[in-house]
Amino acid sequence: MSDFRSELTALCEQRFTGVLRIEGSPAGAMHLREGLIAGIVTPGAPGPESLLLKSGRITEREWSAAYAAGAAEERVAEQLTAAAGIGAAELEVVTVSALYDAAFALALNRPERWQAEPGAVNLPLPVRPGVHPRDLLRENRRRLSELSQRWGSPQQLVMQRVTGRAAPSGVANARFRDILLHANGRHTPRDIAFLVGRGTFAVVTDIVSMTARGLLDGRPAPAPTGAGAAGAAIRTPAREGGAPAAVPPGPLPPAALPRRRPGTGRPTTN
Repeated sequence: MSDFRSELTALCEQRFTGVLRIEGSPAGAMHLREGLIAGIVTPGAPGPESLLLKSGRITEREWSAAYAAGAAEERVAEQLTAAAGIGAAELEVVTVSALYDAAFALALNRPERWQAEPGAVNLPLPVRPGVHPRDLLRENRRRLSELSQRWGSPQQLVMQRVTGRAAPSGVANARFRDILLHANGRHTPRDIAFLVGRGTFAVVTDIVSMTARGLLDGRPAPAPTGAGAAGAAIRTPAREGGAPAAVPPGPLPPAALPRRRPGTGRPTTN
């Protein structure tokens, strides 16, 4: 991982423009512009398009129209603002949050190989002007440390199948209800993130809290064995304050996407 970080840091210092393709589990592609990361595409986390569509912020028709009219010149955001009524500030939150979430997904395992390919960068919803790799790596360390302290192995947590222990109708928190609706023993946290239109990290942190409250099954997972494994089996976290905490009733905003902390450029999770 340190070699990959060195490569990414070097590309930033060289003001590289192009794609850094990453092989691993999951694989991904970092799109850099003048040394800053404008977007990351990976099957490990929902991208901006998926977050917008699955959360109900925009319709398939609105996305298709905006993409057709603005993709060639990277003006999809402007088209969505004009036609779908979504604000520029909200779009910025979505794109920045998706970028940090994709970086978190890639950080869960060591990349096997990577290759930098210089060239023009064209993304439907880029982060402008981009995020410095240093900030991305720092946030990855914080997120992985938080999950390790609250649960155990983040790598295994993201891959375990989630099983509910409570009826969704009896849970007041809208985010928790959405997760319970898909906690059927077949879906992983990554799967659920795509299904509900939220970031992988946000869903994972909710799953940790829900397991501590007895809403999800916290049975240990098999100990990891692969080259990128963290070396510790999943454990059930201690209950947070014993009984489930009371949650005010009423729906939350769709998808409850992370919001940016003013002055930091770093998203928070809901």
